[in-house]
Amino acid sequence: MRFGIRLNSDSGVIREVVRRAQLAEELGFDDFWYCHDLMKRDAWVTLSAVAAATSRIRVGTCIVNPFSASPAEIAMAAASLQELSEGRFVLGIGPGDPPYLGWIGQAQARPRAGLAEAVAILRRLLRGEEAGVAGEVFAGWDPQARLRFDLPAQPIPIYIGGQGPRVLELMGEVADGGLPILFPPETIDFVRGRIAAGAARAGRDLAGFDLAACVWWSVAETRREAEDALRYLAAYYGPSLRAETLAPIRLTPADFDPVRDAWQAGDMDRAMGALTPDMFRLAIYGSPDDMLARLRWLAARGVTQINIGPPLGPDPEAALRLTARLREQL
Repeated sequence: MRFGIRLNSDSGVIREVVRRAQLAEELGFDDFWYCHDLMKRDAWVTLSAVAAATSRIRVGTCIVNPFSASPAEIAMAAASLQELSEGRFVLGIGPGDPPYLGWIGQAQARPRAGLAEAVAILRRLLRGEEAGVAGEVFAGWDPQARLRFDLPAQPIPIYIGGQGPRVLELMGEVADGGLPILFPPETIDFVRGRIAAGAARAGRDLAGFDLAACVWWSVAETRREAEDALRYLAAYYGPSLRAETLAPIRLTPADFDPVRDAWQAGDMDRAMGALTPDMFRLAIYGSPDDMLARLRWLAARGVTQINIGPPLGPDPEAALRLTARLREQL
């Protein structure tokens, strides 16, 4: 199983992110992912700094979208970062987050269709071909639209991120890997089933497909420390999760009513205190021994990369070291 680390703007200033990427490389992590959220720190700049400061670890966007930035601009940046990293770049792309897009007056024009068209355009552009656009979402491009510089010889893998059933199926249809959100990890059977359905419809074999499960991760020497590090995330995001997302751990949106009420009243301490033990099952958390069984369970269900994201643990760097030791036991 590959191990990747996923950070975002809340993980610190860019120099700190670079330092953590260097530590991850030193500890043997395979992939370093950085989120590209609108109005936050830019993933392309951050990953360029990471690529320049490392030599082995792959660097990837998790994720960009083709609605707030043209597929042409994404292709330009991707090919440039592949050149800078000497073949270590992975392009993670998805439909984007509607509320964030709404901030800038953008909407997902047929999100699945647009994403599928964008991936096809990117494949052609990154091979040095003309974009050849005649789609329903991306149209009106000149036949001469192509990248006009020498492209790296190493192909850029394209991973698709998201969690909706149609996007999951698209992963299986056209992507080299998937970045599905697993909040909670028990959604893996549904995720894997939809990816397989998409692959079957496209007549594809999933051999070599990298299923990079994006999870909340919190590891510490004790389970209580790991749980405490998760409280804010669980209280902030838990009340917004849909019924079908919560069902695998036998929770409902109504179970989060006390958390939601406290959060909406501006009392985050009360919201975090209202969390029940089952609500922490949205994440993989605990001591290293607690985590090991969960990792083996996910590997048995087809996960080929564990993509660990915030909070990582009460001490993120200590959490990376604990995770590296944990990997040795798999």
